[in-house]
Formats: sequence, structure tokens, C-alpha cells
Amino acid sequence: MSKLLKILKEKPLTLVVHLPENKVELAQAAERAGAEALMIDQGFDEDKILKAVKIPVGLNAADKVTGENKYDFVNFPVEALPEFGKLKKIARIAELNESYTLDKLMQVVEGTIDALDAAIIPLHQFGKELQIGDLQNYIAIALSSNLPVIIPTQRNIKPSEVAIIWDTGVKGLMLTRVVLGETAKSFEKAVKEYRIAIDDLG
Repeated sequence: MSKLLKILKEKPLTLVVHLPENKVELAQAAERAGAEALMIDQGFDEDKILKAVKIPVGLNAADKVTGENKYDFVNFPVEALPEFGKLKKIARIAELNESYTLDKLMQVVEGTIDALDAAIIPLHQFGKELQIGDLQNYIAIALSSNLPVIIPTQRNIKPSEVAIIWDTGVKGLMLTRVVLGETAKSFEKAVKEYRIAIDDLG
């Protein structure tokens, strides 16, 4: 079983970090600060990052993934499900988008994906405050999908709001550049604050 899926199953809320850049120092900073998994973008230095950390690493891919055996999971647009659903050796996380509907969600074939990335916030809303409507959507996705749901910080979700996110029934929080600093030092500090908030859930 994928290490990430095992953590999602066992922990109240799993802390995933989507690296803003494929840099070894950022990967190591995230691990030191308490990240339980990393997601990196397809591009450069993937192998260096895989060797530099002990926590599971997944790949954010748009249309295909090569060398999938290296990764613990792959994150892909739900529209690309026919291609990525064929993968067998790593966890498959389908990314919803702002055009998702519950009807579309119900059409996702059970058994072809292992978790959902609820990236449903429109681009022009990135970095703005968390809304009640967002929470209602997260609850609906968690209840309807019967799959572990990961929420990316497209909104400016604060550490103090981690408990509210957890109350929606989701299983993971993925930190993105919206809430992470630009330097390794500020980056590590930010991850640590969310780690503390998650640990306080009990």
C-alpha cells in the first residue's frame, strides 16, 4: 500500500506539502518541520529530492507520468482519469477543479482512484479568506466520494483554521505557495505552525 494512503487512513489529518520549487533544501525543510508527505511538480531534480527525504513523495502530473515506480502517489486532473486510472503500483489522486459538480463526482469510477484533491477554488479567489461555502463544498465532497479527501491551501487557510478544515471530514491538508514563505527558513516556520495545529487536534 502507498505510504500516503496508510497515513491518511491512520491519522486524524495528514500534512502534505506541495513544494513551490523542486529544491532539495525545501524538501528537507518540510520534512524537518513535520510534513508527512511531499508533492513535487514534474520537471527537474525529482531524483535528488527522492533521495534526500524519508517521507513519501508524489508527483503532480498533467497528462502522463514516467518512472512511476519511484513515487508513492501521483496527483492528476480528474479529466485525465482514463490515462492515470490504469496505474496500479502507486496511489492515484484525482484533482477536482472549480467546475466540479456532485453529479460529476459520483461518476468517478470507484477502484480507479484512491483519493481526491479538492482543488475547487477559482484562480481569481486564490489567497483570499476561507468562506463558509468552501467548507460546505468540502463536506459534500467528503460525504459523497467515500474516498480520502485532501484540501490544498488555495485559500489563505490559517493554522488557527485547521480544526475547522478537519471538522469537514477531510483527511489531508496540502500546503501550497499561498501559505508558504519564499525562503527555506520562512517555509520551514510555516510548515511547523500547521504541524502544531494538526497535533493539537488530538
